[in-house]
Amino acid sequence: MTPPLDSPQKKGKSIHIALGVGLTALVALLFFLRLGLFEGVHPRLYDLSLQARGSLSAPQEVVIVAIDDASVASLGRWPWPRGRMAELIDLLSRAGAKAIAVDVVFLPAGEEKASGNDRLLGEAVQKAGNVLLPFYFTLGKSREERKKGETPPPVLSSSFLLFDDPKKFSDFPPPAGIEIFVSVPEVMRAARAMGHINALPDADGKVRRDPLIIQYDDHYYPAFSIQVAATAMGLARGDLKVNVSQSIRLGKITVPTDSQGKMLISYYGGNQSIPHRPCIDVLAGKIPPDAFKNKVVLVGVTAAGAYDFLATPFSSRFSGVEKHAHTVAGILQGRFIARPPWVSFVELGLVLLFGLALTFLLPGRSPAVRLILCLSCLVILGVLMIGTIRQGIWMQVFFPALTVIFQYILGAVRGARAAEKEPPVSAEATAVMTREVREPTLSGGTLRIETGGPRQKIDRYEILGELGHGAMGIVYKGRDPLIDRLVAIKTIRFDRLYEEQDIQRLKGRFFKEVQAAGKLTHPNIVTIFDVGEDRGLSYMAMEYLEGDVLSKFCSPGQLLQVEEVLEIIAQAAEALDLAHKRNIVHRDIKPPNIMRTSEGQIKVMDFGIAKLPSSTLTQDHSVLGTPAYMSPEQIHGEDLDGRSDLFSLGSILYELLTGVKFFSGENFSAMVHKITHENPPPASRRNPLVPPAVDEILNKVMAKNRNDRYARGKDFSKDLRKVLQDMKKNPPQA
Repeated sequence: MTPPLDSPQKKGKSIHIALGVGLTALVALLFFLRLGLFEGVHPRLYDLSLQARGSLSAPQEVVIVAIDDASVASLGRWPWPRGRMAELIDLLSRAGAKAIAVDVVFLPAGEEKASGNDRLLGEAVQKAGNVLLPFYFTLGKSREERKKGETPPPVLSSSFLLFDDPKKFSDFPPPAGIEIFVSVPEVMRAARAMGHINALPDADGKVRRDPLIIQYDDHYYPAFSIQVAATAMGLARGDLKVNVSQSIRLGKITVPTDSQGKMLISYYGGNQSIPHRPCIDVLAGKIPPDAFKNKVVLVGVTAAGAYDFLATPFSSRFSGVEKHAHTVAGILQGRFIARPPWVSFVELGLVLLFGLALTFLLPGRSPAVRLILCLSCLVILGVLMIGTIRQGIWMQVFFPALTVIFQYILGAVRGARAAEKEPPVSAEATAVMTREVREPTLSGGTLRIETGGPRQKIDRYEILGELGHGAMGIVYKGRDPLIDRLVAIKTIRFDRLYEEQDIQRLKGRFFKEVQAAGKLTHPNIVTIFDVGEDRGLSYMAMEYLEGDVLSKFCSPGQLLQVEEVLEIIAQAAEALDLAHKRNIVHRDIKPPNIMRTSEGQIKVMDFGIAKLPSSTLTQDHSVLGTPAYMSPEQIHGEDLDGRSDLFSLGSILYELLTGVKFFSGENFSAMVHKITHENPPPASRRNPLVPPAVDEILNKVMAKNRNDRYARGKDFSKDLRKVLQDMKKNPPQA
């Protein structure tokens, strides 16, 4: 019996359905496995849904008093004397503020205590009676890392008191603190309540959640924003209750959290979505007192020179105090974003619904119909994602969307194969097509389409290969055909790194700095041969070197001999001395910017681009440089001179001798505290081969006060070479 003519079509449809069901099952499996490969997509879609939702109107009862650029310009560099902060608190209290939240940790400072400013501030806080103060933790992974020290009573009395079942913390542990930083006792003991200000960015550096609970010893401490909202609502410590892994209860308001006690922040929008009042205007009496009556007032630093900035879904430069204000406003309004337990079942249902529906709808459809069907499904998912976020629910639509994409690809592949199997066209049609195809091209040969590829030249330089990728662009190995010389070409794509309004200004600064650095002629400074722009790509051509950057020799198993280290730093100091004489400050001295060539010569690199904002820290915190190697004055945003570079070089010397990067920490605040307040232990204690004379040199070059450091790089180098001479005369005993 002859089979029916449509049998191949039916067989093809059956195969398509089987494959479609298999793809749907695969995506469902990936949904349950939650592989890290896909986890970075969810936060990006979350950001997109918030941006599509748009800005919301913030409650008028929350106000920020901003220590902004205008205030700093008028009243001097931050931090201000604490007597001025006492004056501000007194003004806000007399204006009738409901709660005054000061987002500043007043760490011990000898001059403030001696001048009586700590006492004045403490009296102002006590007199107001509604001032809240923060503290922050260095976070760790276990209680065994806990630093010794007693928890101050004002902090203890701010911990959570009520829990539904504290035993559940063993299964759902919140972040753990191992060290605490608090204000001086004179100020802290007068506070109405206290809370932590730790921020926990996601893997991409953006802050989407607020950790509302942190464990320290056997106590659990609320976030600063929780305490501010509770005070504004007139709640006491006993009115707060933790439902472990689910929520926190503030009176009648339930704040949803994830299993670790973190809350998704329902940002109201970008910068200054919450009303701001410049601090200088408040102190000068330019703002009517009733502007703060019955308001929740948050006081914090927003000036560009500060380092309290975060990246959020709405902005890459969001002040810490504004993040607290958004959280407080959300709690007071009951405006939250959560993922209820049932939402995962809905997401899985969408995977199955779209997967199976498209499995049966796509076979036999034309390419245009397949595209319309799949695009319609994606639009529905997009509307659902934005609509649910408006209702305070985060619907993760990535896996349903992945199902739609897989089904479209399957339909396209199966459709293409079906087209290949269609009967050939008639002989006449074939003859016509053949005549058209055999028309000669203009070149008389075969017509070829040139596809895009990697660059072969930049300006006149021939590209021989890639040397590496940096934060600003690609570094190529190239050849200058005019004189047949190998060069290293560092490229910068300003249009991909910076906002359009900043590009011309930064380009001008780049060319100016490189021209100045190009005039530095020294055997220990990488020579810059040329600078220019080619098809929108800025570049500089430099001396091509082979060797290792100092990062290779900073780990304990890779340390060099002490004599080698002293010689390396002496050469680098001499190079910096020449630059400083020309009024050029590097600003980013760190191990990756110093190379030891294969011939053993030291080369200082990246003069001329250190002033360009290239790292996340620079863009978010307005501090140029790499944090662990910055000088105290660089941290504070002060004008820099060559002594800042020498401090950084001293930090490298210590690391090369000991294998320890002393100025590091669990977070930026801890690192800043080390740089500005702590001195490293003697290098000779960590490495017995280091002469005591080197400890004295390190103490001088890394002095907190720049006036106590070496004035010139040559003086630093001279002392190092003197130690080298002594070591040659009296070699250290191993």
